[in-house]
Amino acid sequence: MKKQRLVLAGNGMAGIRCIEEVLKLNRQKFEIVIFGSEPHPNYNRILLSSVLQGEASLNDITLNSKDWYDKHGITLYTGETVVHVDTVQQRVITDRKRTLSYDKLIVATGSSPHILPIPGADKEGVYGFRTIEDCQALMSMAKHYQKAAVIGAGLLGLEAAVGLQHLGMDVSVIHHSAGIMQKQLDQTASRLLQTELERKGLTFLLEKDTVSISGTSRADGICFKDGSSLKADLIVMAAGVRPNIQLAVSAGIAVNRGIIVNDYMQTSEPNVYAVGECAEHNGTLYGLAAPLYEQGKALAKHICGAPCEGYQGSAPSAALKIAAIDVWSAGKVHEDERTTSIKIYDEQTGIYKKALFEDDKLAGAILFGDTRDKQRFLDSLLKQRDISIVKKQIIEPENTGTLFDSMSSSETICQCNSVTKGAIEEAVHTKSLTTVEEVKHCTKASGSCGGCKPLVEDLLRLMTSSEYTEPAVTPSFCGCTDFTEDDIIAELQRRPFTNPGEAMSQLGWKTNNGCRKCVPAIQYYLEMLHPGFVQPESAAEDTYILIPQMYGGQTNAEQLRNIANIIEAYSISDVSITHGQRLKLSGIKPADLPNIKKDLKMPVRSNEHHRTLQSVKACTCGQNRSIQQLAAQIERHLEMLSMPAYISISLSCETDCTDAAIQDVGAIRTQAGWDIYIGGVRGTHARSGALFCVTDNADSTSSMIKGLIQYYRETAHYLEAVHQWMDRLGIVHIREVLFEEELKTQLLESLQTDLSLIQNPPVQAGAHKKG
Repeated sequence: MKKQRLVLAGNGMAGIRCIEEVLKLNRQKFEIVIFGSEPHPNYNRILLSSVLQGEASLNDITLNSKDWYDKHGITLYTGETVVHVDTVQQRVITDRKRTLSYDKLIVATGSSPHILPIPGADKEGVYGFRTIEDCQALMSMAKHYQKAAVIGAGLLGLEAAVGLQHLGMDVSVIHHSAGIMQKQLDQTASRLLQTELERKGLTFLLEKDTVSISGTSRADGICFKDGSSLKADLIVMAAGVRPNIQLAVSAGIAVNRGIIVNDYMQTSEPNVYAVGECAEHNGTLYGLAAPLYEQGKALAKHICGAPCEGYQGSAPSAALKIAAIDVWSAGKVHEDERTTSIKIYDEQTGIYKKALFEDDKLAGAILFGDTRDKQRFLDSLLKQRDISIVKKQIIEPENTGTLFDSMSSSETICQCNSVTKGAIEEAVHTKSLTTVEEVKHCTKASGSCGGCKPLVEDLLRLMTSSEYTEPAVTPSFCGCTDFTEDDIIAELQRRPFTNPGEAMSQLGWKTNNGCRKCVPAIQYYLEMLHPGFVQPESAAEDTYILIPQMYGGQTNAEQLRNIANIIEAYSISDVSITHGQRLKLSGIKPADLPNIKKDLKMPVRSNEHHRTLQSVKACTCGQNRSIQQLAAQIERHLEMLSMPAYISISLSCETDCTDAAIQDVGAIRTQAGWDIYIGGVRGTHARSGALFCVTDNADSTSSMIKGLIQYYRETAHYLEAVHQWMDRLGIVHIREVLFEEELKTQLLESLQTDLSLIQNPPVQAGAHKKG
């Protein structure tokens, strides 16, 4: 079978990552031809600042040597630029008059520095900072000149400024705004960073608008709008970048700010694709390694015919690559009317942390002075986890050992290359890797922006120490899938599934209908994510059980008389009293079920329902009726909620006549208040629950129990009993969450929201068809 010709216009990081993925998927499908404007093979443009700062050589940042192209049979034309695309004849023409036909064309032309359109911008001594040639020119000029000015205080500008200072130059940074890195940092972090850089010798001129470059044939200074000026021998323009879209424009391909692409990176013309900084996806341009690599993966799967949901967009993140300064941000960093935030600032250590929340989900974060938790923040941001109940845990500083101990094997360490902790551990273990360079070569971890290199170093150091424990292999959830339970939860959070059938189909289940373990589990997690929105899918039963609801164990003559009449009318022969102080009617025929529910004229629970609260037992000794009233109030509030597993709650007087201490949750009334226990177990393996806390009155007891139940609902695994959940998380951690008044309030608000959505389900046409 004749190979198709795949032409890549652009030899940068995004395009080559796409080619690498194509080679993994189907190396026999394409004859690959690559044109690169620069005279080098693919190198890591992100690390140019490290070269300028003296931390790396040009060889160090080369990603694919000439041998790599030869090894894979790729034709590479360096120093040659595609200048025209004929989309009708499907051919490209280069600046060397070379004409070549294509079956598939990928445009990966990147971006160029934005050179301010001002007088003198074309003078000698004015540079951008985008290529190896720019870097080499700056390094050469620094040997002969003393004063440098950098226009722009964004990421690139600051890295260039520190690099020039490292080369011995006096550097001034000019910026039109009042704060540096204002797109990535809030006012506090911006001020802290500026202060730290000023300590290192940089000078900042803020709120300055550059109007011209002075000098005759060569630049010798900068003139500002306010009439002031600055002398400078070397000027670097770092005022942003502009996508290189000229090739697309001349070919009649649709553009906006960038080349417009869909989820499969297709342009408006057949068989023409775009990736990287030149591509505009859903109105957004991306310039960081991780999103560009994700685009390349999606495109490779598409053109190779592999299953692919397409590129879904990326959360922006930024890390300043300056020695001895740790600063990182991701997502949204500025508050607005929709956001809430938690901020921690330790003035003594200079550590500042901020977590920004929108709709109880992490929307963005800033870390200054201590960025060890950045992977955890970014993982939560990317997976759209609801973390309102663990804000305190997330923003508390952790030492490296604790971080790795609590990090699962599936959590990502290198976001650029999607390398997980488990992948690094496996590579180190199976291939006896001992250095970060070996890990980078084998897994690509730390091979792009380099921001995760300290984390990789720490993990490698831990793995080679005596303290390292081999990670346990997490089994798949069931035989229907290779996903673990945590994997399933992450996918359900990330994607808008509406029922188990749809989820199983999209996630590649091995069986058509799942099994008795995975189907109800998926149903439960969907209900937790979308209360009142996802409808239960219940299998028909041969007979049903009904339990008339008697709140707090209380009933009356009318209810009992009505129940007796129904028992006789429908010939229900199996009637018993449960350990939860309720009447259980068993053996009900499916045809009778609707009429019995109607005739009972009181709420019921049945085996057609998902796992819910079994009952709230109350003390029956008659000494204190308020105990029964509190039990009834709690039961009425919680009865409609789905639970990870069946759960029982008991409230008792001091003699504990309801065995409150061995229930999932129990509260015992004492002279001083209430003792609340959790994690008790009944039956042959009975164990007493642990004393969780002491409360003063009925209201605080009620709110604590409800908060506990909601935290259990939001963090327990499916079918995980309360005592198992408590053993896994630890009672100290659960106390830390519930004793923090703000977190408990958020839990109670989440519980009320869930109840409101269950009672008043949102209406969305066609959104919830059965799978």
